[in-house]
Amino acid sequence: MEFMEPVIGYFNQGLDFFMPGLLAHAGDGAAVNWMELGIQLGVIALVLALLMREIGGIIIFTVVGVIIHVIVDVVMPMVRGGGGEGFDINAFISQFTQTDYLLYLGALAIGYFVGIIILSILKGLIFRGD
Repeated sequence: MEFMEPVIGYFNQGLDFFMPGLLAHAGDGAAVNWMELGIQLGVIALVLALLMREIGGIIIFTVVGVIIHVIVDVVMPMVRGGGGEGFDINAFISQFTQTDYLLYLGALAIGYFVGIIILSILKGLIFRGD
């Protein structure tokens, strides 16, 4: 398994690069909540993989997945909290100038890109006619 060591090394370097964004927006600042992030990413990627007809649309579906993920991130606290605090558009827009939020979006984009490709391959194996 020594041929996997360079791949694992590159993966760890990429994870270290995106970790500040993941810690700030997918966790509590000290640890990433991988279960919640994985479930949300997995469900959205599964739906998008089922909707994708050919592999040429992967970039569009990746962008759509990130947009849906951001919308769910914004709406979910309002749903859980009863919607009492409302939505602050200025705070939402100002996030896009912060480096850690852009790192979070980059990590989401890579996750959706890989997830949709893997799930599309599985869809092609299961549903041969589609």
